[in-house]
Amino acid sequence: MASAKTTTDNKKPTAKSKTKKSAPTRTSSRSAKRRSPKEGEGVDLQQLELERVEFLRAMDKYKRQTGKTFPTWTEVLEVIRSIGWMHPLQVEAVKASKKAADGDSSGS
Repeated sequence: MASAKTTTDNKKPTAKSKTKKSAPTRTSSRSAKRRSPKEGEGVDLQQLELERVEFLRAMDKYKRQTGKTFPTWTEVLEVIRSIGWMHPLQVEAVKASKKAADGDSSGS
């Protein structure tokens, strides 16, 4: 009976149990670049801040009305649309339809 194995004393450390230093990932550096626009890149920082505040207020209002602390991404998209955001392709379609309507009415 001396051959009984103990469960904790004889275990060798596995790859999972070793602590690894986390290396920066590609996504973290890319998202950091997206989050910090620099002047001179055609970005109006004052306008960007106004839009950011408008979005945060709209999200706060939505969360208070629904009682949800963590809305789904679909709900976030609904809030963004409620403050006037449109997909760039939709913007182009609206511009094209207005241009066509203006062209039709001016030719009469």
